[in-house]
Amino acid sequence: MRVFRNPMRTTDDQRHRRGQATVEFSLVLMAFLTVIVAIAEFAFFLTIKINVTDASQDAVQTAAEMGNSPDADFSILQVVETDMGAPADKSKILSVEVIWTNSYGTANYGENRYTRTGTLWNSAATASVPFAQNGGSSYPYSQRCSIVSGVGCYSGHATVDWVAVKITYQYAWVTPLPGMIGLSGAAPTFVQISICRLEPIQ
Repeated sequence: MRVFRNPMRTTDDQRHRRGQATVEFSLVLMAFLTVIVAIAEFAFFLTIKINVTDASQDAVQTAAEMGNSPDADFSILQVVETDMGAPADKSKILSVEVIWTNSYGTANYGENRYTRTGTLWNSAATASVPFAQNGGSSYPYSQRCSIVSGVGCYSGHATVDWVAVKITYQYAWVTPLPGMIGLSGAAPTFVQISICRLEPIQ
């Protein structure tokens, strides 16, 4: 006994299967693209975070070398400006702070705070960096102690100072990830602090 298939029914079944496959593919594709974009965003974030960390470490080493030189803070800011390369955006530096701290970095006995909003010249007025002092100014170069015994140092400085350089950076989304996952609000701000002892001169 022969069975005759309805050709119209077969066509409907095929269309249904094709439609289901298209929907499933779209769902999988969106999930896959979201993962790929998230990996790319994380790579940008991590690269910039490492860049800021390196800039902070180089800057605090410069602070240790410069000691109480009149151009100490200028040199620190110059290093930050030089080190912040792509994909980091220099305009996203919210502040750079030079802090007199303890060996653990948990104290703040005084600080100089700079924002990327003006022009700061070196003592000879031969070079400048796009920073201006804004806020804290309680740790002038003249008060920094690089003498082990503390003899001749400014009042309250019993021995060689510990100095920290703190960089605050406003991250900016590089990919459309926030829109893909329904994330609202500003991108994260991260802070990097590096600590070092001033190099003793005697």
